[in-house]
Amino acid sequence: MALLGLAACNTTIGGQKPVGGSVDTDAEIQRFLRHAYLDLSGKAPVDAELADATARLRDDGNTPSARAALVDELIARPAFAATWIEELENGIFGGATLTDQYAFVCGIIRGVVEACASCTAQDACTCQCGPLPQYLAERTDLATTAADLTGGATTSSVERRYAAAAGYFALAGSLEGRVRTLFDDFLARPAEPDELENGRAMIVGSLLPGSPAGLMFHRHGATYADLLDIVFDSEVYREAIVRRVFNRLLAREPSSLELQHFTPTLDANDPDARPIVRAVLSSREYFAQ
Repeated sequence: MALLGLAACNTTIGGQKPVGGSVDTDAEIQRFLRHAYLDLSGKAPVDAELADATARLRDDGNTPSARAALVDELIARPAFAATWIEELENGIFGGATLTDQYAFVCGIIRGVVEACASCTAQDACTCQCGPLPQYLAERTDLATTAADLTGGATTSSVERRYAAAAGYFALAGSLEGRVRTLFDDFLARPAEPDELENGRAMIVGSLLPGSPAGLMFHRHGATYADLLDIVFDSEVYREAIVRRVFNRLLAREPSSLELQHFTPTLDANDPDARPIVRAVLSSREYFAQ
């Protein structure tokens, strides 16, 4: 399969006719637009949007750059960030929303922490007892992530905030379970036995200062914060970003050549998935779906 974004399948000759083919019909363009709007905003375009975008792409020759400009506009809208966060929460919370996750976790805590026995608030997270104020603060912070993403925060910085929250890993069970959950949700693969052991050592290190540190991806760490830094700064995470975008938008794994091409384009310390989303949606492969 040709490398996505590098094949010259939209090269044109005089009269805006694609080499070796015919001009895309309005029906084909509109199929692409409905698909792109649904993927990026969770809803189909209204009639006026569909008509305007169809004319725009048709007049511009429906080139990858023309599609990319349209995709950029859709990505910049609040609806894209809201959809991205909704899908992120659905994945890491097992189909639940942020509100549902914290209601469940806070309810459990209120039921087992003796100091919270007298709290009868309908929203258990608002109880001013035990660790519940921390959970309320986390929920309040995470509720702003869609607005932050629209405002320019990177997708990795948002994912790191979720991964750092006690409400995220509270239901993971054992320390090894926390490492498994982190790998499954953000690295798109299971943790190997040595990664489970070293991840566990780092988490224990945050509870017992001076305990042995763990080693992962050729970096040492002694706290859960160190583990998050190692995971989210790794090439493995950047590859996972590419894999997740391809699977989400093309329903396939990227080829080895595509991984080699796209992974280095992501910032090593603060990667953002949106350029990969842009490349995929503007490709001929996505258009032809």
